[in-house]
Amino acid sequence: MKAEYMRGECPALMKAYVEAYGCTLNFGEAREIEDLLLGKGWDIVHDPEDSDLTVLATCVVIDTTERAMLKRVRELSCTKHLVVTGCMATACRAKAAKAAPNAQFVAPGDLSSFLKLMDAWPSSKACGSKIRESFGIVPIATGCNGSCSYCITKLARGDLKSRPSNAILEAVRKESSERPKEIQMTAQDTAAYGTDIGTDLPSLVHQICSVPQDFRLRVGMMNPRSALPIKDRLAEMYLERKVFKFLHLPVQSGSDKMLEGMGREYSLNDFISIVKCVRDRVPRVTLSTDLIVGYPGESEDDHRRNLAVVADLRPDIVNVTRFSSRPGTRAALASNPVVGWKAKDRSREITELRFEVAEERNREWVGELVSALATEQGKKMSTILRNDEYKQLVVPEVLPLGSYSTVEVVDATPTYLLGKRVER
Repeated sequence: MKAEYMRGECPALMKAYVEAYGCTLNFGEAREIEDLLLGKGWDIVHDPEDSDLTVLATCVVIDTTERAMLKRVRELSCTKHLVVTGCMATACRAKAAKAAPNAQFVAPGDLSSFLKLMDAWPSSKACGSKIRESFGIVPIATGCNGSCSYCITKLARGDLKSRPSNAILEAVRKESSERPKEIQMTAQDTAAYGTDIGTDLPSLVHQICSVPQDFRLRVGMMNPRSALPIKDRLAEMYLERKVFKFLHLPVQSGSDKMLEGMGREYSLNDFISIVKCVRDRVPRVTLSTDLIVGYPGESEDDHRRNLAVVADLRPDIVNVTRFSSRPGTRAALASNPVVGWKAKDRSREITELRFEVAEERNREWVGELVSALATEQGKKMSTILRNDEYKQLVVPEVLPLGSYSTVEVVDATPTYLLGKRVER
C-alpha cells in the first residue's frame, strides 16, 4: 500500500516529498515527519523530482514487499537527498544502503533523530500549510512484547515503547479540532499499550473519549497475548460512544500446534474467549482477524482447523497471508517448509470461505437504517461512510467528508454495504 502526502501550498524555503508504505503505524509516523517539516517552514510537494528532501517510510513485512521497497529506494536514490525510515531502516539497512549509497537512515518512529537531521537544514519562520483529511492517525506505541518466530517487524522496532498519554491526548485534540472525523489509533499491538509505563489501553481510550471534540476512534490491531489479561475491560471499552465497534484480533492459526511453533504465546481457546467476551457486551462488533497459511510444518489437519475458525467464529474480515521467510527470524531456519503450490491452494480455499462468510454477515444489515460518518470519497461520484460497527457503506452521491448521514442499507457484498441516504 502506498500513499503520497500532497499537502501544503504556501511558499516555503525548502520542499519535501514524503511517501509511505505498509501498516497504519508507518503512515502515522510519516505524517508526524511531515508535521515536523511543516513546522520548520518546509513545503510538502507531490513530486519527488520537485523536492529538496525525499522521505521514504518503508515496509519489509514479507519478501515481496522487501523487493518492492528496494526497487523504490533505487528509484528515489537519484533525488537530491533521500532519508529512508520505517522497518527497512533497521531490519534491512545494509541492503537499502547498497541500493542507495548516499541515503541517510532514521529508525522507525525515531522523531528525535529526524529532528537532529533537520537541524543541518535551513528553516523558515513561515509555517507550512496542510489540508486536513477526513481521518487522522495517532500512533500510541512502537515495538511489542511478543517474540513471534516469523516476525521481522520486531527485529526492526524492538521492544514496546509506549507514548505518554498526555502526548496522545494532545494529538487527538489536534486531529479532531476542525470537524468530525475518524481517528485511527495505531501500534504494532495496541493491547500492550502502557504495560511499560504503568497504565493500559482501556484507561487511555477512556481518557481519549473525554476529549470534547466530535470524532470516532478506531482501535488498531491487538495481539491476543496482550488482550487476554484485560479482556473484560476491553469489552467495556467498546461501549464508549466514540469508539468504533471494531476488533482487529489476529488469530494467525486455528491450530495450537502451529501457534506454539509461531511463538504466539496463546491458545485458540484464549483467542475464542476474548472474542466471546467482547461479543457478549457488543454483539454486532465487527471482527477482523488474520491467518498465516503455509507456515513451516503446517499439515492438512492444521489447514482444516484454519477453515474451522472461519466457519465457526464467522469473522467479518479475514486477512490471509501466505508464509514468507524473513531473514534473522527463527522461522527462517525451519527445515519443514510447505511447498508453494500447496500454500497457494490452501490460501485460495480459505479466501473463498471467508468471502462467503463475510457476505452472509453483511447481508444481515440489509434493510436497516444506520447513522454513518463520511470518511472518504469513493469511485464514480460516490462516498464511503462508516457506521458505529465500522462497516463500510457506499452511497452513490458525493457527501461532505466529516458529515453524518442516515443511510438505508439496500444491498451487500463481501467487502462493503450499499446504501442510499435518507432525509430525516
